Amino acid sequence: MATNATTWFYGEPEKGRPYLIGERLTHTFWANRLADIYLRCTQADGPFKVEGEWRGIRVEMEWEPKKYFKLLTSQEDQGLMAVCAEVLGFRPSMSYVSDRKHVVEWYPNRDEALARLKEIQGQPGYTNVRKSVR
Repeated sequence: MATNATTWFYGEPEKGRPYLIGERLTHTFWANRLADIYLRCTQADGPFKVEGEWRGIRVEMEWEPKKYFKLLTSQEDQGLMAVCAEVLGFRPSMSYVSDRKHVVEWYPNRDEALARLKEIQGQPGYTNVRKSVR
């Protein structure tokens, strides 16, 4: 299954078909040198969600096509973040820690990214908030 982000982030993935969504994302990341990751779809309609594990790191991904992509991990990993940025085609908008998870968010629309950043800044449940420069 040859695939990339155009089939699930820039286009609509197969709603209601969790197996196909999980396979599509798994193959996308395999094609971008992220071997040994297997993603299972846990929500097959918006927001879409998958989860898995890579090198002992718990990985969750959530997204709304063309709106945002969120990576939640049990620990920060620069390599994983770099591959996500490569797959999406742009740098992350922000990162933070919430509920013991390291979270990185990507927004293709700069105004939506700034609005989200403003929403979480100063909130007690979000620590180590960092804005990424694009």
